[in-house]
Amino acid sequence: MADKMNKYIQTNPAQLVTPGELLLVKMELILSIMLDVLQSDIQKIKQANLKLNVLYALSLSNAHESVHSELMELRVELRKRDIKILEEIRAKDGVQAQFICRGYDHNLLIQWKKVRAAIVQKGSQYWDISLTDSE
Repeated sequence: MADKMNKYIQTNPAQLVTPGELLLVKMELILSIMLDVLQSDIQKIKQANLKLNVLYALSLSNAHESVHSELMELRVELRKRDIKILEEIRAKDGVQAQFICRGYDHNLLIQWKKVRAAIVQKGSQYWDISLTDSE
């Protein structure tokens, strides 16, 4: 009897999103937001009365191009894995996403503090800046 019940309780493996797939979805959301942040910062730097604003804007533009390229590669990978983000909502609590993975609906919420930390981490890679306190 217990075996029959377990048969109905077990989750279909196709429904499960692997940790790697979930990371891909998270990175798509984070890179998308990072593009918007960089674009906003580029506009602010261009308008600022700074002596080196051209250099700062170029640095941000280069990062923007790199993020955009990475995002396009990531979206190709999502398509290969049959993952489609249906909706992204930037809400008070964080960024929410509804996505389909192999035909099954899933939801994801990333809190803003985690989004910011991920963007800072990613930015440190693009600018080759160490974020450790040991320096």
